[in-house]
Amino acid sequence: MKTNREKCLCFTGHRTEKLPKTEKELEKLKKKLLLEIDRAIANGVDTFYFGACYGFDLLAAQLVLMRSKILVLDNPKHITLIAVVPFEEQAARWSKNNREIYYSTLQYCDEVIMLHTKFEKGCYYERNRYMVDRSGQMIAYYDGSSGGTAYTVQYAKQKGVKIINLY
Repeated sequence: MKTNREKCLCFTGHRTEKLPKTEKELEKLKKKLLLEIDRAIANGVDTFYFGACYGFDLLAAQLVLMRSKILVLDNPKHITLIAVVPFEEQAARWSKNNREIYYSTLQYCDEVIMLHTKFEKGCYYERNRYMVDRSGQMIAYYDGSSGGTAYTVQYAKQKGVKIINLY
């Protein structure tokens, strides 16, 4: 029997600016990500956490939502998608397109966890720790640069979380 943590996976990755630039490369990333999501589901993962930020987070969430809609009659699985939002107004300054993707994705999540009503110093790190602390594995898109994704990958390593880096 798998423990709760082993049945949970979180995503971490860069914002849109650091994702592949060409449509062909972005499609390649989506295919790799979908393959890893399918593999995780086949291995018993049923809960996915994402940090609800534009870029890799929302891309991963959309693919999980797509997968959760595919009904397998001989072996049905319920997939849970949980958004962990650092603070309520996080999307206020994003582009219109990113805000639309954000709000349309959140409405289909099984749960939205709001850590703070307004921005607080360290709230992004708190969000990242929250997800890692509840997950047995992680799918990342990490290029080796410093920042929030680096912090999250490092924290996951310290916690013994299995990391799959798609970069």
